[in-house]
Amino acid sequence: MAKVKLVRHRPTGPLLLRRGGQTYALTAQEETVVPLGIAVGMLGDSGLLVELDASDSSDILTLNEYLLNLLKREFNLEGDAKAVKDALFPSKKKSFIPNLIKETPVEETPVEEPAVEEEPEEVVEETVDYSQYTVKQLKEMLEEKGLSTDGKKADLVERMSGAE
Repeated sequence: MAKVKLVRHRPTGPLLLRRGGQTYALTAQEETVVPLGIAVGMLGDSGLLVELDASDSSDILTLNEYLLNLLKREFNLEGDAKAVKDALFPSKKKSFIPNLIKETPVEETPVEEPAVEEEPEEVVEETVDYSQYTVKQLKEMLEEKGLSTDGKKADLVERMSGAE
């Protein structure tokens, strides 16, 4: 069984992965154990850290051709399943133990500073000088607001100023 972990924390919660009738909850805090066949499909995803362990060595021999090819491509290997197994998991007689963690460059997540509430800016109300408008324009504006259009220009200006 391989271990999978998200590179970055998701504020919306774990990433749910449904495969083979099982649901796996992937987080950045804890490793999730998944079968090798599922983990191989995750290799190369920059948002995931996938770690193979010694228990996966025998499972490599049972991978289908597609998954075996993904594994070979990811680790730049050649040969059949046994050659891949031997390359990733050398016998205990050999002193070389490969780093089986697929390293993905981790971008540092900026630390969010607590939000500081800014004081609202003073709203400066601009007063419109309706006396600059023509009677026709004033009547159109009053009609749009559903107000009376009767009276002299001074009455229309006063009505528009009061409508604000």
